[in-house]
Amino acid sequence: MVNAGVEKLIEKERALGANLKFEDIIDEVAGVYPRIMQKGEMDAGAWSCGMVVGLIHDIPTCQVLIDRIMREAKEIIQGRLEGFSTTSVASQ
Repeated sequence: MVNAGVEKLIEKERALGANLKFEDIIDEVAGVYPRIMQKGEMDAGAWSCGMVVGLIHDIPTCQVLIDRIMREAKEIIQGRLEGFSTTSVASQ
């Protein structure tokens, strides 16, 4: 995620290049998570959210999310049961 803290970090990296030291970027990388998670400061600095973020396509309400999970689970279970009964009958 690009935010004000990341932009500042990138500027420092460009300006200092190979001479960059941790002390130069400590404000943009150290102690960022508590500021984001507890205080909601989303521009606090560089933070990661993992590869799964690429799989998020929407932010549904809790009700919509639970309904979707239940519907998808039912479809998976029904599909596997149908496959099971087809292979059981075919092998007899």
